[in-house]
Amino acid sequence: MAGRYETGLNAVVMEITNRCNLRCPHCASGSGEPRPSEMTLDEIKVVISDIASLGCKVFTMLGGEALLRPDWFEIGKAVRQSGIELNIITNGLVVSPEIRAKLKEVSPRVVAVSLDGATAESYKAARGVDGFEKCRRLLGELVSDGFRQVSAITTFSSRNIGDVKRFADMFTDTGIVWQVQVVHRAGERFDDSLLLTRAQWRDYAREIARLKIERRGRLRIATMDDFGYFPISPEFKCVCNDAWDGCPAGRYSVGIRANGDVLSCLSLGSEYVEANVRNRSIVEIWRDPGMFHAFRNKETKLTGDCAKCPKAAECRAGCSAAALSTTGKLTDNLFCVRQIETEQILKAFVC
Repeated sequence: MAGRYETGLNAVVMEITNRCNLRCPHCASGSGEPRPSEMTLDEIKVVISDIASLGCKVFTMLGGEALLRPDWFEIGKAVRQSGIELNIITNGLVVSPEIRAKLKEVSPRVVAVSLDGATAESYKAARGVDGFEKCRRLLGELVSDGFRQVSAITTFSSRNIGDVKRFADMFTDTGIVWQVQVVHRAGERFDDSLLLTRAQWRDYAREIARLKIERRGRLRIATMDDFGYFPISPEFKCVCNDAWDGCPAGRYSVGIRANGDVLSCLSLGSEYVEANVRNRSIVEIWRDPGMFHAFRNKETKLTGDCAKCPKAAECRAGCSAAALSTTGKLTDNLFCVRQIETEQILKAFVC
């Protein structure tokens, strides 16, 4: 087809069900009840076959709570049989010894457990239930099971931002990869009081950088796409990706909801649904140059400080979900290490 989008699809994040045993206020999908008319196993297998034909390398399975879907194992097997690596994200609360055995059989590249509190109290404040000890114990069991990578995913909000060092102490010398990210404004239950202030985000970024330097070789920290970009000082270069070339959403990766809705990223709201795989194949959707236009051409529309940045064309305003949360636009992002460093340099120069 003439004029089609030729960049390969590297990664797919699929919500295999919106059913969930929790009602977390920061959940971008507003998970709880299944979506009306969620895709069947056969429909999902067609999607898996299609993304394999597009060269997809990694399939991330999540929910809702993915493990509440009875055929999650069959979906995982279909992914692996297609030659695609599998990541599985769970809140951990439904994982039994039997499920752990099935997880081992499907051989995921990563098993990740969401852990949003470093104490029982902060976990309950973030997630509304007493799940801290269960999840902490599960992470240790998964390490003992010998999975290739076991990750703990922490989403920082105003309710748990004081736990950074406690988390670091918990994961030091464990072999667990600690994946850190911050809340983004999305989902029907979201309360703006959860958002970090820019000052809180700045302090969090500095603390993560300090911990990564001080505990190198002992603490495995993975910063997500909402952490960066193009730092000036060596302090941040160990945690910010100098090879960053803009948000992958809609450019190298895509999100698919359980009902077939396709978005550039599942952290964004329903207004960013591009199409549905029940109406058009994911191959057609991905290759259509008219799809994901706001994401594939962000560098031509930047605003605010992002438009003035010397790294604008490469960075493209960083993470789209973070930009939307901090400025209300995809094209300007306040959660940027380089911006904060530049402001401090200019302030010192003026003084």
